[in-house]
Amino acid sequence: MDHLLPVKGQKGWQLRRLLGNYWALAVLAVVLGVPVALGILAADRAGLTAWLIDADLAPVATSDTARDFAGVAAGVNAAFISLYFSITLIVLSLAASNLGVRLIDRWLDKRLVRVSIAGLSFSLVVTLCAMLAIDPEAPLPQTPLALTGMVLLLQLVNVAMLAVSLHDLGRSMFVDRAIAALRRDASVPPANLIAQLDSPQREWTVVIVAKRDGYVEGVDCRAIAQAAPAAAVIRVCAAPGQHVARGEPLIAIAGNDRAARIEVRKLERAVPVDDFRSDGQGTVFRIRLLVEIAARALSPAINDFYTALTCSDALMLVMRDHRSTWINDNRTACWAPDSRLELPGQDFASLFGDPLAAFRQAACDYPSVSIRMIDNLARLIGMEDQTTEASPHRNAWLAAQARLLADHAISRAQHDADRHSIAESLASLERSMTIAPERKA
Repeated sequence: MDHLLPVKGQKGWQLRRLLGNYWALAVLAVVLGVPVALGILAADRAGLTAWLIDADLAPVATSDTARDFAGVAAGVNAAFISLYFSITLIVLSLAASNLGVRLIDRWLDKRLVRVSIAGLSFSLVVTLCAMLAIDPEAPLPQTPLALTGMVLLLQLVNVAMLAVSLHDLGRSMFVDRAIAALRRDASVPPANLIAQLDSPQREWTVVIVAKRDGYVEGVDCRAIAQAAPAAAVIRVCAAPGQHVARGEPLIAIAGNDRAARIEVRKLERAVPVDDFRSDGQGTVFRIRLLVEIAARALSPAINDFYTALTCSDALMLVMRDHRSTWINDNRTACWAPDSRLELPGQDFASLFGDPLAAFRQAACDYPSVSIRMIDNLARLIGMEDQTTEASPHRNAWLAAQARLLADHAISRAQHDADRHSIAESLASLERSMTIAPERKA
């Protein structure tokens, strides 16, 4: 599940930039293609070709045929790569206009996409090496038959992989599939939180500030806890996905011995800042992307309210999976493995407050979508365990979000029947809250 969490500090951020892209695996495949081809060629010259001929397993009858086959295979590989890139550009352009440009970051990070382009690149390099190694006028025993067989095997694999990849590429535009993937990935809380009583105002003796403008990629809590003094209280002032300006605080430390050694550089590396939002920021990015898809679907250019209904259902399920991150108003969110580390902005209300407000603003002109979200909030309240201390506070917060949604939708509704339906949906939620404790009892 670690790949679903925000990046872990500077090293994790750099590693993701290096490996989680469209070209890194392809470059590695190109680099490895030459030594692999040379290794098979050396095995041919060491006796593998003779063994294939003796065993009647030669893939070709003459060296001239082998050279022609390698040339055709190279042309096929080049055509496959051109086809894959062309279709990719078309699909991404359509997907960006219909679903949202930020989905491209997630699509390029898919393992199948990277393996596909790497496989095509590797096959092309091996095939080119085979063309150079084959002498069309040499006798068959001096022809690298194993290398020729390898070219044939790679062609078979590439044809199958291209079919799978093009199918997956076409399905990338199926919005419900993207929503389902976002819902699964967003269900992992960004941090393991516990609640601590609020303490009096502290004097922050050390403040680590941002060295650049941008968005917080992630927080390496373990590195921060190790770099700060044992007696200190550490507050991470910026949550993953939050925008910070140069000079704004990232980490504040209080209560430490001024003589104690603080590894400032290590603390700075624990909270990397990048220029733009990305999937590496984890749950906060994916939740907002769900709302972005819903808002785009409700725009006059697309007007696809069924997609917005699906996003509403997905948001409800994500909130259900994050119930354990609720922190009451008189508590502070802290990192469970080391409670000295305070993590404001990573609890339930902080994570879902802005997205629900954005969803409300996008859905206010669509009574059916507003009603669906109110009903989903009622369902979520009905799933709550009323015996826990946080449940009444969490339910009250969810009910307040439902009231805001209902008030906004009623104010924009054009028909009395729509206003009545919205009010009835809210009334049903209110009734469920009053009978829930009795049902639990």
